[in-house]
Amino acid sequence: MSSERERRRILRDAYKAERKRDEWNLLGIDREQLDGLLGHVEERLAETGCDHTLRHSRSWADACSVAWSELEAGLLADGGGCDCEVLANVDPDERV
Repeated sequence: MSSERERRRILRDAYKAERKRDEWNLLGIDREQLDGLLGHVEERLAETGCDHTLRHSRSWADACSVAWSELEAGLLADGGGCDCEVLANVDPDERV
């Protein structure tokens, strides 16, 4: 009985790890870059508020030479439809 439970746990953990890798791959940036993006967006939103666009995310991408079309697709797929949603939703390590 417990070996079956252990087998299911291993399969579940492998599935979660694979999903996390897929989310990071889709986002196209690493942890350090994501932290930089989130910090930049948070600072800009504190100054100007959210205008329901990704302008602060894009300004970070441009400044850091990150391909915007790929990053934008990853942000949108992760629930980051605007800068405030990027802060709230985009972090593969924070999901189950």
